[in-house]
Amino acid sequence: MAGYHEYLELDRLLSLQRPRTGHTATELPFIVVHQVSELWFKLIIEDIQGAIQALGADEVGAALQRLRRVREVERLLIDQFVLIDQLPPGGFGALRPALGTTSAAESRQFAVIERLSCPPPGPGTPAADPGEDLWSALCLHAQGDGHDMPVDDTGEARARRARALLEIYRQAGPMFALCEALLDHDQAFSIWRQRHALAAARQIGNAPGTGGTTGVAFLEHRCNRRFYPDLWSIRPDLQFSG
Repeated sequence: MAGYHEYLELDRLLSLQRPRTGHTATELPFIVVHQVSELWFKLIIEDIQGAIQALGADEVGAALQRLRRVREVERLLIDQFVLIDQLPPGGFGALRPALGTTSAAESRQFAVIERLSCPPPGPGTPAADPGEDLWSALCLHAQGDGHDMPVDDTGEARARRARALLEIYRQAGPMFALCEALLDHDQAFSIWRQRHALAAARQIGNAPGTGGTTGVAFLEHRCNRRFYPDLWSIRPDLQFSG
């Protein structure tokens, strides 16, 4: 039976942090934060996929358990930005030559999380494969529960979903808990994007970003995206019943 060191493959894991400049005190935390972020992304992907599968199997409790862990992992993602904030002023500039054209915008797992969270944005755009992203899985589950929740993104469909969501919130049952769990994920990921933009602004100001991006402007533009605009748009119509 493998011991602790072997089970976690620590020799391999701890050999993957390879600073390329002479500024190890700055570069090592930068590398660790980004590598750990990718590990957290891996867990988020696993749990979102698990939640989608659970909804397809009508296992609401299992879906909620997965989504609660997504929320906790996203809190950790947000909190670790403090290590980037604490890099010395100008410290990132010393690392940029080693990064070349590399950019965090290239993160494949980040793109997977966005794809798994909701259908591609755009008016009239249906889910590429209904049930394979979290939002369409929720809509399909709600339909099976008797709610009028079409998946497509036409104006008529949005109006029907709004009425159904208000009824779901009025009933305050398992579907209500699912909707709030999706909103938790949406809000946490939005905060993560904002913290990313703030951390970049603290390091590079309005300088161009790596990988040919516009830097902070590019990150701030991404901050405005919402996975579940339907859940945000109904907030003014909700009635407090506590």
